[in-house]
Amino acid sequence: MPAVGISLEPMSRTRALAVSKLGGRPDLPPNFAWPTNKGRPLDFLLQINLAEAHEYESTRLLPASGLLTFLYDLNDQPWGYDPADLDGFRVIYTPDVSELRSHDIPDDQFALSECAIRFYAMQTLPHFGSRAGDSLMATAQFSDEELNSYFELSAQIEDLYSIRENAGNHHLLGHSSNIQGDMQLEAQLVTNGLYCGDPTGYEDPRRRTLEPGADDWVLLLQLDSDDGVDIMWGDCGMLYYWIRKDDLVNQRFENAWMTLQCCCPQPTVGKMV
Repeated sequence: MPAVGISLEPMSRTRALAVSKLGGRPDLPPNFAWPTNKGRPLDFLLQINLAEAHEYESTRLLPASGLLTFLYDLNDQPWGYDPADLDGFRVIYTPDVSELRSHDIPDDQFALSECAIRFYAMQTLPHFGSRAGDSLMATAQFSDEELNSYFELSAQIEDLYSIRENAGNHHLLGHSSNIQGDMQLEAQLVTNGLYCGDPTGYEDPRRRTLEPGADDWVLLLQLDSDDGVDIMWGDCGMLYYWIRKDDLVNQRFENAWMTLQCCCPQPTVGKMV
């Protein structure tokens, strides 16, 4: 599945307004009202100038222009499995970038270091734990040797696009690099009010009618841990923003859902020290 790769690189001393970047001061409308979670303003992760990414986006699912701004509560650090935490993240789409202004961040305790973003075209393979990966495993009937070869191929493809050692696997769209289980089903259940932090949501009778809608969810952004820019999500984990394809096509980015996956039982999210 094609994706738009994201490389995080040092930021020059001067930058244009509304340029794609991670961290630093975000560019937002003049009278922007910061979304809050439990009374605290969300934190700025990154902004994507879609005109810069457009030439690398072969699926044409994303708008050709405008700015996507990704916010997350780096203090409370929601995982995404609790409907009560849906205010802990936000994606904001600004179609017209001409009126944007640079804004101070509300809480510099959680400020991420500013990094430039370079885009490139890439291909992705299904990961085990994802719906696509589980479907592939169920139909392909790999031998142990073939299974090991698939693991190796997947790793080689990801390494092919890395511009430096230990670079994060960041991208827009494409297949998600799952660390744990099915995020599409989790998105469908949580956004319909089911708690998925334990088996109760998955065992709820409503799952049967809701589950077909899990396939409607597509990956919007995968933001990996990255040693080169000192960001770490839990234990070498990733943040994932998902959105229903219909919402994506109709530019309803406020309906996006976010989850964190990592290898540790409790995440410690944010900038490494």
